[in-house]
Amino acid sequence: MPEFYQEWERWAADITESHVTYLPLVWFRSPSYEASWVTSLLAVLDSAALCLSLCPLAAPAVPTRLCLRSGLLCFSEVARSMGIKVPAEPAHDAVISLAYAEFLDAVSRLREVHFPIEREPEAAWPHFVGWRVNCEQAAYAIAAEIDAVPALWSGPRRHPTEPMPRYAQGPAYRSRNPPPG
Repeated sequence: MPEFYQEWERWAADITESHVTYLPLVWFRSPSYEASWVTSLLAVLDSAALCLSLCPLAAPAVPTRLCLRSGLLCFSEVARSMGIKVPAEPAHDAVISLAYAEFLDAVSRLREVHFPIEREPEAAWPHFVGWRVNCEQAAYAIAAEIDAVPALWSGPRRHPTEPMPRYAQGPAYRSRNPPPG
């Protein structure tokens, strides 16, 4: 995991530099209809926030925190370059639009794959909110402005559509990896 977050930290820094310097890049779409730089980065930041919130002792703290910092700077700098007003720091009483039930669903899915959870969801939730509140407003605003691919946890769009369905492992995966027990 540390290498994964190190790669995304660098990638977010590269995106910040390129997209702020040459703003039309913000609107460039992926050749795949299922991909977007905005939803991809937000998904990685959510994974980092989940990791730090649920397993604070086992998480690779430095690369995970640096990835989060680089990602939130990317979203805020790109949003400001686009003329979107986002605060430099979230208000102390700021909330996120992601529902606790959605967080619990993610925790349930992590348990299904035996992710090492050290902290119960009730205790992890405030920590997760504390990480996500830093980037959600800018990420959602960019996603709406460029009409990014609708994905779970990525906010509303100008043209409402259903988010892409969750990834379901197909029969080939299940036959190679039977459930434990």
